[in-house]
Amino acid sequence: MKVLMRGVHLELSDSLRDYATQHLVEPISKFIDDDEATEIEISLVDVNGPKGGRDQECRVNVRMPGFAGIHITETGETLFQAIDLARDRLENTVKRTVQKRREASSQGLPEDVRS
Repeated sequence: MKVLMRGVHLELSDSLRDYATQHLVEPISKFIDDDEATEIEISLVDVNGPKGGRDQECRVNVRMPGFAGIHITETGETLFQAIDLARDRLENTVKRTVQKRREASSQGLPEDVRS
């Protein structure tokens, strides 16, 4: 899986990179069949800069072969909170998308052949 991570209006620390990898990339990798051809782009954004407020965003784009692209944007008080919110939505979306594809591909097969 190809993972692209960048910070917009902020510098990514190693701890932030590790957190995003552990809490965003790893949980959804179990749902993805073709791991090598999948690309995940993560943008961590400080929308208002030093002004403060609820302005930390996590934007995620997932491209899997044979599927439409998935785009998730979540905002939180901190980047860690935004990453967690994005993970929850992304996990549900990827799981639902992959499940629909599997159900569609098994239609038309005899009941005893479906897995």
